[in-house]
Amino acid sequence: MSGPEAEERVVSAVVEAILGHRIAPGTRLIERELASYAGASRSAIRNGLLTLAHAGLVELSPNKGATIAMCSPGEARQIFEARIVIEAAVLDIVAHTLNDAGRARLDAFIDEESTAYEAGRMEEARHLSRRFHLLVAELSGNDVLTGFVRDLINRQPLLSWTREARKSRFCGNEAHQRIADALARGDGAEAARLNTEHLRELERELRTDRDSAIKSVGGDEAGQDPRPRPA
Repeated sequence: MSGPEAEERVVSAVVEAILGHRIAPGTRLIERELASYAGASRSAIRNGLLTLAHAGLVELSPNKGATIAMCSPGEARQIFEARIVIEAAVLDIVAHTLNDAGRARLDAFIDEESTAYEAGRMEEARHLSRRFHLLVAELSGNDVLTGFVRDLINRQPLLSWTREARKSRFCGNEAHQRIADALARGDGAEAARLNTEHLRELERELRTDRDSAIKSVGGDEAGQDPRPRPA
């Protein structure tokens, strides 16, 4: 398979593999294995890897090929700061333009996300948690802002690699419900406040998980590089 759809399958396959803890930062990606796994042509694989590199998920090297990128604490902080600023602008637009059809899409989406959490389908829940923020961006009708949000969200699997697959962790469904309620009331400022609170909490959880992972291998005390290690 080739074309944009095949390239998207490649991107999704890599993102979901990171989220599912099946592939670690620093891991080398083999084109023929990706082609077999994603059912995509070599050209689609290469274009998909370029997309992943543009999003900061993959590093391309003439000698090593493609490897899953490493994300430092400073980069993680910058990603969250960028999301807070950009998504605040998105939420302001949506609060003033959301119509009945848009509200129905949000309600249906949150119901689907809630069902996935309650059923313990955590891989699906992870996907939907990321997708909520992208859906809100799409409802703004601003393609440039939506592109920024998509790129930032695509980089976040690197941050969550050390997280435990618990229902209480991951982007919370209840927080999404409160944000959607504020948008339905036309209160962009409240939606942005809730989103900032939500992202800050997610950032704290990720930092806690990362610090725990470092301590478990003595990285802090041994003066070693505190970034996630290759598998």
